Amino acid sequence: MFTCKYCGTEFTEHKPNCPNCGAPIKVADKKVTKEDAPKSIRKICIKYEEVSNLYLDEVIDAKRMKTVRENFDIPENENIIMVYDDTIFGNNKVGFAICAGGLYWKNDWTIESKRNFLNWDEFSKREIALDKFQINLERGDNIGTAGVGDDEARKQMVKMLGEIKELLS
Repeated sequence: MFTCKYCGTEFTEHKPNCPNCGAPIKVADKKVTKEDAPKSIRKICIKYEEVSNLYLDEVIDAKRMKTVRENFDIPENENIIMVYDDTIFGNNKVGFAICAGGLYWKNDWTIESKRNFLNWDEFSKREIALDKFQINLERGDNIGTAGVGDDEARKQMVKMLGEIKELLS
């Protein structure tokens, strides 16, 4: 049921304008709930699974998953959606992980960062920018991306994180 907020007319089908007074009728955007966020984030990640060194949850083997959890300090009960491996040899000791509860990362010794985790609420308030070989998340938080190997892959990762931010904002 739709109700015109100007004249109060009720009607069952959505129309761009009220059939009585002609006022525009806007359907409110559906806000992503905390419960729906992991599914929606995963849908975004799927679009980027072809980017170098990004691994969607279903293709992460047990050894890589264990290494990621240990090195990025991800709790056992945290659902990992996607992992970025920033290592040359593929050992996943540095990079980032997109999880149900937020973004975790670990850098090599060349990239400084004040934190290594942002929950999605905090992440949604940050600006995301590519700064040479790192993703800058403001307030001293940086994720190293030198291991990707090309600028296009870095741009795609920033675009993916931007889409996640937009979803959550």
